[in-house]
Amino acid sequence: MAEAARPGIATHFMRYTIGSVLVMVAGFVSFPIMARLLDYTQYGLLGVFDSALLILAAVFKFGSQHSILRFYPHRGGEGALARYGANFILLPFLGSCVLWLLALVVFAAVPRLAAYAHDATGWVALLTLLPVIWISSVTRVMMAEERSELNVMVDVSQRWLGAFAIIGVVYFVSRTALGVYVARLGVSLLIAALLTVWLWRRGIPMHWRDRDRATLWAGMRYGVPLMANEISAIALMSVDRLMLEGLTGSFMQVGIYTVGSSLAVQVSNMLHSALNTAYFQVSVRQFEIDGVAAVLHTKRRILHFLVYTVVAMLVGLVTVGNDAFLLLSGHSKAESAPIFVLLCINFVLNGLLGLCTSGLELYKRSLVLFGLTIGSALFNVVLNLVLIPRFGVMGAVYATFASYLALNLVRWFVAPRELLAWPGLRPTLVACVLGLVVWLAVHYSGMFGVASHLGRLVIAAVLMMALYVLPALALDRFLREMLVGYWNKQRARFI
Repeated sequence: MAEAARPGIATHFMRYTIGSVLVMVAGFVSFPIMARLLDYTQYGLLGVFDSALLILAAVFKFGSQHSILRFYPHRGGEGALARYGANFILLPFLGSCVLWLLALVVFAAVPRLAAYAHDATGWVALLTLLPVIWISSVTRVMMAEERSELNVMVDVSQRWLGAFAIIGVVYFVSRTALGVYVARLGVSLLIAALLTVWLWRRGIPMHWRDRDRATLWAGMRYGVPLMANEISAIALMSVDRLMLEGLTGSFMQVGIYTVGSSLAVQVSNMLHSALNTAYFQVSVRQFEIDGVAAVLHTKRRILHFLVYTVVAMLVGLVTVGNDAFLLLSGHSKAESAPIFVLLCINFVLNGLLGLCTSGLELYKRSLVLFGLTIGSALFNVVLNLVLIPRFGVMGAVYATFASYLALNLVRWFVAPRELLAWPGLRPTLVACVLGLVVWLAVHYSGMFGVASHLGRLVIAAVLMMALYVLPALALDRFLREMLVGYWNKQRARFI
C-alpha cells in the first residue's frame, strides 16, 4: 500500500473499535442465551478445553503470527516478498500441520487424555485447531498490510456466524460443550477457506523453492520467544481454570469462574483489542521509518484519550457492573457476577498500563517479554496453590489481580526508557474527579429507587453523559479538538 494511501492510526482505531463493538454485540446476543442453556458443568468443560486449545494453538504456530507482522517487507521487491511468503507463512504452517497430527496421536494413545474426550468433545475441539491457526496467519498478513477494514470484516463475520451456529446447535441439537465445538468447527472451516482464496488472489508467493535458512531462522529467533510469551500470557489468564479443576475436582467451580471471566475478557477487548491492534501495526511502520519520536508522540495522544475511557469504564463497573452482568446472564449465574466485575477491572487497568510501558516489541526483545509473562504466570500458579484452597473461586480472582499487578510493576523497570509514557497529569486529574462525581451521584441518589437492572443501567448512562462526558469535553480543549478534528476529517471523506 502506498504511503499516501495509508489510513492514519485514528482510522484504524475507529475501524477496530467498530469491529470490537459488533463482536461484543454478538457476545451480548449469544451470552444470555448460552448462559441459560448450558449449566455450570458444561461451562466448566468449555473453560478447561478452551484453555488447553489456546496453549496448543500457541505452540503449533511457532510464533509465526508475530513474525508475519514484524517482518513484513515494507521495503523490498518481489524477492523479499517471495522469501516472506515461504519462510513466514508456508513453512510455519506446514510445521503446524505436523504438530497437529502428532497431537491427535497423543490424544488417542494417552489414557489420561483420552478420559477427557467426553463423548468426542476433545476430538472435535482438536479438529478446530488447524483452521484456527491458518486464520490467525492470514489475518496477520492483513494486519501487516494495514488492511484494517478486512481484518474487521473477518473478525465480525466469524463472531456472528459463530454465534448463530452455536446457538442453533446448542438449542436444537445438543446442549453440551460438544455442540459448541461442532458449531465452531463448521464456522472456522468456512472462514479458513475464504481466507485461502483471498491470500491466493493477493498474490503473495509461497513456494518451497524460496525457503531461506537465514530468513527462517531470523523469524523463529523473533517469533519463538514470543510464542513462549504467548503461552505464558495464556497461562496467566487461563491457569486459574485448570487449577480450579485440579484443586477442587469440580467442573462446576470452573464454570462459575469461566462465565464471569469470559464476559470480562469480552468487555476489556472491546476497548483494548481495537486500540492495541491499531497502535501496534502503525507503530511498527513509524519506528522503522520515522523513529522513536514519532512512536512516542502517537502513544501520548492515545493515552490522553484512553485515560478518560478507562476511568469511565471503571466507574461503570463499580456502580452498575453487577446489574449489567445479571441482565445478560440471568440470576441463575449470579455467583459469577463478582468475578466478572473484579476481573474486568483488572483487565481494563492492565490494558492502560501495558500501553504506557510498551516498546519492547519494537526493539525485538522477545526474550524479555517472555521472561516478564512467564514470571507472572508462575507467580499466579503459586498464588493459586495458596488462595484457591482457602477462598475457592474467589482465590483464583485474587491471584489474577496480584499477578497482573506484579507484571505491570516489573514492566515499568524493564521497558525502553525513551518510550515510557504516562497519561498527562491534567487529563488524569479531570477524569478521576469527574469519575468521583459520577460515583457520588450514583451512591447518594440511590438510583432514585429503581430496582430493575435495565433501569439502573439507563440512569447510570444518563449520569455518565451529564456529569462525565460533557464536562470532560468542556474542560479538555485537546480532547475536544482531537475528536472534532477526527469528525471533520471523516465527514470530508464522504462529502
